[in-house]
Amino acid sequence: MIKEVLKKMGIIRKGNSNIKGVDKKTPDVAEPKKKFLENNEIGFIIAKMRQATYQGSEFELFYKVIQKLQNELPKKGK
Repeated sequence: MIKEVLKKMGIIRKGNSNIKGVDKKTPDVAEPKKKFLENNEIGFIIAKMRQATYQGSEFELFYKVIQKLQNELPKKGK
């Protein structure tokens, strides 16, 4: 009975103590990562970027952006 009272008072603890009175955050449950853009939005951007014309260094940036966007789309073979 004494142990139960001491537990309720916070004297007997399991784990880390909270001496300074600062609330410690409990670890969050892993939430599914929400995408910034949906698959249909990525497809739309890719289609519109392919319609444009690029010159010089613009083409290099276009290629990098297209590669990143295409990597975000799920593989159709799976």
